[in-house]
Amino acid sequence: MKKINLVLSLVLISTLLTSCFPKEAVDVKESIQMTIHPDTGYAGYFMSDNVYGEFLLFSVNGSQDKVTLTNGEASFNEFQYEKGYEYLIEAKKVTLADPPQDGSSIIYEYVKTISKKKAIIQNSEENIEMDIAPSKVDVILRSPEELKQAFLIKEKGEVNMKPLIDIENFNFEKGTTYKLNVKKVVTAEPYGVKYILIDILSQQKQ
Repeated sequence: MKKINLVLSLVLISTLLTSCFPKEAVDVKESIQMTIHPDTGYAGYFMSDNVYGEFLLFSVNGSQDKVTLTNGEASFNEFQYEKGYEYLIEAKKVTLADPPQDGSSIIYEYVKTISKKKAIIQNSEENIEMDIAPSKVDVILRSPEELKQAFLIKEKGEVNMKPLIDIENFNFEKGTTYKLNVKKVVTAEPYGVKYILIDILSQQKQ
């Protein structure tokens, strides 16, 4: 009887000791399908107001909302992306148990490409108005990965500024803000987008 009580006491003590130590937090992974859009987006880097990066745009589970993929894991380097095409891919959404203080608590891992289809199938042109900031910014292109200078622009109807590498026939003077009327030309094959100056609507020296 004493042996049984001793064993029961040891089991109880072991259980109490185990409950006193918190369980180690682990990352939570979820398999999802992502739509990768035919155009890319831009976002500023943390703690910098003049360096931008070019990133993939994605939607999850059929949503029409485009999200900039700033938190893609290194596995996305294996994803063979070509502008002008829409992709359906399998990915893993990872909720980090111990996220970095200066980063997202969610990252995405590329698994495989399910489908690829041509999304831009015809040429198009449209005239748009845009505002140009008085200073250029640096932008890190996705492919090929290189650093270039770019105008900081906001197209009419948009909320956020974004970088734009080139506007044909536009002579920029640093320290001056501009409102431009430009022609946006999209070619389907090979895919490309360019902006051509039509008119300077206004300019103001800062």
